[in-house]
Amino acid sequence: MIEPQDVTMSDTAPSDDDALDGSGWRLIWAFHLVVVAAAGGLLWSLSYPGSNFLLMALSGLAAFVVACVWLFWTAIYLARHAGKWRKWFLIGPVIGVLTLALLCTGAPSKMRWAASRNAFAAIVAGHPIPPPGSEWQQFTVPRRLGSYSIIGADWVPGGAVFYEAHGSFFDDAGFAYLPGGPTTELDTGWFEGPRFRPLGGGWYSWTASW
Repeated sequence: MIEPQDVTMSDTAPSDDDALDGSGWRLIWAFHLVVVAAAGGLLWSLSYPGSNFLLMALSGLAAFVVACVWLFWTAIYLARHAGKWRKWFLIGPVIGVLTLALLCTGAPSKMRWAASRNAFAAIVAGHPIPPPGSEWQQFTVPRRLGSYSIIGADWVPGGAVFYEAHGSFFDDAGFAYLPGGPTTELDTGWFEGPRFRPLGGGWYSWTASW
C-alpha cells in the first residue's frame, strides 16, 4: 500500500515582477533608456558657454512627455495591482532629481570646461597679452578645442576671445582669457553688451549680442 505523501506548499507566492515576461521587462528598460536620454540631453544642452537651445527644447519636451507617461503608467499599475508599489517605479524620479540637482549647481558646464580647459590654455600659453587700446586681431585656432567646436578667435585688449559654434540662441557665446578681467573696451560694435561669467584662472565664458 502506498502511503500518502505530505505536499508542502510554498508560502512565497510569485510577485507581479516575477510574472512579467520578456517583453514586459524590455518595455521597462526601453522606457528608462528614454528617461536617461532626455536627462542627458538636458545636461549636455546646458554645458555650453551659452546653451544649445534646440537640444534643450527637444530634451525638455522629451522629459515632460516621459514624466506624463510615468505618472499614467504608475497610476494604471497601482490600480490594477491593488496599490502594490514596485522598486523600479523609483528609477525615473531618482534620475529626475539627480538631473535637477546637477542643473541647479551648474555641474554640466563646470565639468565640461574642466575637461577642455587645457586645450584652450595651450593656445594662449606664451603669447604676449595685448595691451589696452590695441586692435582686435583674428588668429587661427583648431576647429576643435577639448569637446567644444570653435569657429574663430581674436586677440583683444587684455587677452583673447574664442567663439563657440552653437552660440546662445540668438546671441553669440564662447570663452575668453582675460587675466586682468573684462573691461569696457570689449563692449564695442558687433560685440555688444558682453556678459562674462568667471571660470577661474583668468578664464571666462561669455555671451554677447550681435
